[in-house]
Amino acid sequence: MFGLEDKPFPVKLAIAILADFIDAINLIPGVGDLLETPINGLVAYALTDSPKALAIGAIDGILPAPFDFFPSATVMVLADHFGWI
Repeated sequence: MFGLEDKPFPVKLAIAILADFIDAINLIPGVGDLLETPINGLVAYALTDSPKALAIGAIDGILPAPFDFFPSATVMVLADHFGWI
């Protein structure tokens, strides 16, 4: 849909790692989580073109700090590459 799903695997993986790193260093709890939810979902969906990845990415954006370090976009790109989603 966005054209990112057609990029080579290493490019998609690099984008996902960067997005997860930015997600992990969120320093403003609450407000940052409200912004992260649609952005995380959009990144995961744009890289995989899968509604399942959209849901997992959005859920990761809602999670509070101890659980927020889960690299959802990276995991979704890997799952898409291996054919799991």
